[in-house]
Amino acid sequence: MILTHVSLVHLAVALTAASFTLYFSMMLLFARGMVTGRRARATRSIDRAPRVSIFKPLAGRDDDLEANLESFARIDYPSFELLFGVASPDDPAYALARRFIARHPKLDASIVVTDPDAAINPKVAQLVGLERVATGEVYVISDSNVRVKPGYLWSLVGELSEDRVGMVTSLFVGTGERTVGAALENLQICAYTSPGLVALDTVTERPLTVGKSMAIRRRDLARLGGFLPVGDVLAEDYMLGRRFFDAGFLAVTSLDTVENRNVGCSVARTLERHTRWSKMRRSLSPMAFAVEPMMTPILVATAGFAMAPDKVTAAVLGGTCLVQTAAAQLAVRALRGSWLPPRYIPLEVARSYVTLFCWARACVSRRIEWRGHAFTMKRGTEIVPVAAPSERSPGRARLAA
Repeated sequence: MILTHVSLVHLAVALTAASFTLYFSMMLLFARGMVTGRRARATRSIDRAPRVSIFKPLAGRDDDLEANLESFARIDYPSFELLFGVASPDDPAYALARRFIARHPKLDASIVVTDPDAAINPKVAQLVGLERVATGEVYVISDSNVRVKPGYLWSLVGELSEDRVGMVTSLFVGTGERTVGAALENLQICAYTSPGLVALDTVTERPLTVGKSMAIRRRDLARLGGFLPVGDVLAEDYMLGRRFFDAGFLAVTSLDTVENRNVGCSVARTLERHTRWSKMRRSLSPMAFAVEPMMTPILVATAGFAMAPDKVTAAVLGGTCLVQTAAAQLAVRALRGSWLPPRYIPLEVARSYVTLFCWARACVSRRIEWRGHAFTMKRGTEIVPVAAPSERSPGRARLAA
């Protein structure tokens, strides 16, 4: 049966309405989660402060790395140690960490040169090395581009005060943008990723576990075999969360946000990062990944206009751009406490098309590049290192020499 133009217009409008239903359901759950979660946090009491080991894997110089580290020197907590992990003393982050320690001699901080061959995943290889020297009862894993508040550890430890809670992840907020690429990155975090995490946390006891900032008990991790069992996957945070769930623990999201600093990155870098994340989501849940574009009304309205060009579909597309942009700014305001700079507000439309571009790239390739490492990703984000040409063809390499 061939659909008439009028039928196509009706279909386009119906699909956009369906997309808006999904999108606003997420945003309403996000709003509900932020309000109820903050009320619950305000009434929580903590009767003890266990010693905490903060694991800080470093590789290269991320945006504002020095200022990010300084925020950890201002942490207000009775007993904690700060462990910096580097794969080599030649890493630029090594010298920076040494300067940080020299500036704060009273801080319990040290540098651990880890074994890069301890695990296929470079981050897990560092965590394995840091775990061996850690003295804390609670382990906190914090990425290098994270900036925290003085009460950071209290909020994580408070969530772990319930024995049935085995893992706490921090809600993260993109901040610091000075380039278009960084603004796109931060908008994606604030307008989509973090609202989605909070929404999921309100409707399930098995939320997504994100390793940007994460707390676990030493004894629980030891019971599950440490970090090595997730050393051959890229989504080590997600898989570690699954192991905790399977052992009968709960995971919660702390709404005491941490900053994910994205300051001067290029558009190309943002595209590569979000393509990698898209590939991970495809590997973890192919069915959910397949319908992701439906969660972005601008994309569905654009497809509707392309399918049935008309005054009605054009008006729907224009209205959708305005409404989704307004919703995105409200999400940014709710998470950051301030609006996105006016010059970046129109980027919500661009961000929508960027997500489709990254989604499409993830559909056709499983190869990823991550901090100088190349991998092929299999189901469940299992990663296999891609050999360099000289390693694949030693005879040819000798001839070329």
